[in-house]
Amino acid sequence: MPFYRWDEMKRKNLARPSDSEGSIIIGEHVTLNRSVSQPGKLARPHTHDCEQLINVVEGTAWFRVGDEEKTVTAGDIIHIPEGTEHEFKNDGDSEFIYLSFKNKSEGWPPPTATMD
Repeated sequence: MPFYRWDEMKRKNLARPSDSEGSIIIGEHVTLNRSVSQPGKLARPHTHDCEQLINVVEGTAWFRVGDEEKTVTAGDIIHIPEGTEHEFKNDGDSEFIYLSFKNKSEGWPPPTATMD
């Protein structure tokens, strides 16, 4: 299926250690997920065996990638190299919504991450 609408896709927790819920599109070589984190929710420190790009769509969050920290808002893009520890916390008063692009790897997507 080549066409999708986020608002027609079921949201669920795609992977721990994140409290976010999202929907995922799984391609042949890449994945794209749209995730929503409620105020106060977080993604605990973790790494991936793949590269990740995050595009902040809405809201505000504190983000750490390796040794660097920043408060990010809509329009910001975060680059997370393979194997780099990262985490975030929605420290705003509204939903933190982001798009996450990852290349497929041995550990991504997890078996529980299915397109619905």
